[in-house]
This record gives sequence, structure tokens and C-alpha cells, in this order.
Amino acid sequence: MTRLDFQGKPTRIMQNILVYAPMELGGPSTPIAEVLTEAGHIVFRSSMDRGTDAVDALCRAFEGRPPDVLLADLSTTYDCLAIRHVMRLLQQAWGDDMPRPACLALLDSRHLAQPDWLAAVDDFILPPYTPREALSRIDLLLFRKRHVLSGDTLSLADLTLDLAGGRAMDPDGRVLPLTPREYDLLRFLGTHRGKFFARDRLLDMVWGVDFDGGERTVDIHIRRLRAKLPPITASLLETRRGVGYGLLPPGL
Repeated sequence: MTRLDFQGKPTRIMQNILVYAPMELGGPSTPIAEVLTEAGHIVFRSSMDRGTDAVDALCRAFEGRPPDVLLADLSTTYDCLAIRHVMRLLQQAWGDDMPRPACLALLDSRHLAQPDWLAAVDDFILPPYTPREALSRIDLLLFRKRHVLSGDTLSLADLTLDLAGGRAMDPDGRVLPLTPREYDLLRFLGTHRGKFFARDRLLDMVWGVDFDGGERTVDIHIRRLRAKLPPITASLLETRRGVGYGLLPPGL
């Protein structure tokens, strides 16, 4: 998350970042944690294998505030319950109403074959893991959190998604005539802004792994969705040849 200083230059707002690493020493999360600290964030690195002792140390490091971001170094583990274990420990410390931290995971290609991983994280990085990419991804996750107006509403430029009601509304409050699948597609891209997805990945994540239709289905829905969106949001729905579809944050 960034803001402007008195000279009009962008500066990051300090965040509490928990770096979960099953291997406490070494690993790709070590240089990433160093860059996050240099960027002004409060960073606590832990394997969280000491239960309440680890949580107590985390509370002291963050002065009683819960983490804003969870960076999960899963490059050495394939236990799909690892993130849930960490979240459970955090909830024990701060209660069930604790705001869920944004979660960025370091994965490899083998994780992608397990849908449970993708359901547990907000974004992920594949090798090679670079500290600057991790910092940029965290900035983007915090941007997304800042644009969630409430637990039931998501703001997308000149469009608002009513997450509870399953509706998309323009700035005048008019409901867009989206089909349920068009809405699901827009919601998925809207909650993963700045990330691009190939057709087969969108079919798995939006239509479901049991869908047996062709990839052209995605092209058709994107074309129809773009035609129904307000101008600014429509311009942010981008096609990248050889990469896939994605929704850009404003200003990119």
C-alpha cells in the first residue's frame, strides 16, 4: 500500500508481515524478508511450529496487532493444510473476527495440480522467486484490500460488485444485465487484479474442473462481458496474446 509524502512522492505505509517458513533458516523467503524490512515493513519470520509460543512472539513483534500480510514460503512443503494451521493459530490469538491477512505464497509447478493450494491463497509466485516481485505482489494485494469497500462490496473503477447479492452496478446504481457466469468471471478477475490467466485456468477456476466445454467458451464470455461493462472497467479488461485474460488495476 502506498501514499504520497509532503513532496508528492509515493511512500509505502508500514504493514505487519508474517513470513511463514517451515525451514526457519535459509530458503527463498530469507532475501524476500530482508527486502520487505528495507521497504519499511515490520517483518516476523517463523516456522510457527512452537504453537502458542510462536504466536506470543508474533504478538510482541507486532505490538499486539494481527498481521496484515501472510507470506507463506511453501517451496519445501506439500502439506496443503500448512496455511490453515497458521490461520488457526492466528485466530486463537486474535479471535475469529480477526481481519484475514492477505496471503502470498511461494509455490512451484507441482502445487498447481492441487486445487486446495489455490483456494487457500490470494496470489502466488513460481520460481525463480525474486524479492522485488514479492514486494510488488504484496503492494498489489494491499491495493486490492484497500479497494474492498466492505466485506460484501468490491470497487472496480466505475463498477461496484455486490458480492452478497451477486450483482454488478454502474456508478448510478443501475444493475448490469450480466449472466451468472459472466458475473462469476468478472468477480474472479476482479479479486485477482493485475494477474493474467490462461483459458484452461479460467475454465478450472470459474466453470469448474468438471466442465467439458472448449476453451473458446472463455473467449465468448470475455467478449460479451466487455461489451456490457462501463467504459473504464472495460478498458482494464485486457487480453495478452499467449498469456491470457486479466483485469488491470487503474493506472497500470
